[in-house]
Amino acid sequence: MADSGTPQGLLAVAAINEAEIKSIAELRRVVVVDSVQDPGNLGAIVRTAVAAEFDAIVVSKGTTDLWSPKAIRASAGTLFALQSSRNLDLSFGLDALLAAGHFVVATDAKGGTDLDSLRLSERMTLILGSEASGLSESVVSRAHAFVTVPMGSFVESLNVAVAGGLLMYRMQSRR
Repeated sequence: MADSGTPQGLLAVAAINEAEIKSIAELRRVVVVDSVQDPGNLGAIVRTAVAAEFDAIVVSKGTTDLWSPKAIRASAGTLFALQSSRNLDLSFGLDALLAAGHFVVATDAKGGTDLDSLRLSERMTLILGSEASGLSESVVSRAHAFVTVPMGSFVESLNVAVAGGLLMYRMQSRR
């Protein structure tokens, strides 16, 4: 697992314990990551999700490896505090979350509404898309609402981990 020139040595050997989407759907707060390529961003999203008291992370097919050394390092080990599912077909995953009563909110860099204007439910899913390609069609067609982080006129967009962090904390503060 170590990819650095001076690893700290062997700590433990363990199997990756991934949850079934049906068990994740029973949780209250879930973050879904769609096609994000940078493991540093993915690890930062994980770390913020744990800090903002989210219960699980679901990572789509085409997203960087959730269990890569760089993603785990960027998460500061917090990945082990979340239930997770990776390489998931998001159509299937979102259908399970919707069937369990999740209110699904997806990010939209330009055309979404402010999160504060939405009526949030007990079970929430926040979907974060790739900075380069946005959200896939299967995600767009299943979201209840689209949100945008309000920004000043000199900023075109935010890093996905930063935008996700702002939205997760706003969701947490509105519980």
